[in-house]
Amino acid sequence: MDERRDQPPDRVTRPSVIVSGAAKLSPLQQAWSRYVTHTTNCPTCRDIDQGRCEDSGRLWNAYRAQGDEAYRRLSEETP
Repeated sequence: MDERRDQPPDRVTRPSVIVSGAAKLSPLQQAWSRYVTHTTNCPTCRDIDQGRCEDSGRLWNAYRAQGDEAYRRLSEETP
């Protein structure tokens, strides 16, 4: 038997994510978002031959500091 199947879509699209005022990112997620937004929009950071700019390094360090702080807080809560 040859059963017909629906044609797959031409391209797969990701559903858009809408963040309401009630949903907030954690400080770690905010820091990561700032870093990624910068590095994807900065011409210097996007060019692999140029490396990263100062702002990128500062945002990366802020992200790492947030991660270290989150880890410290979690380790204090664990008995």
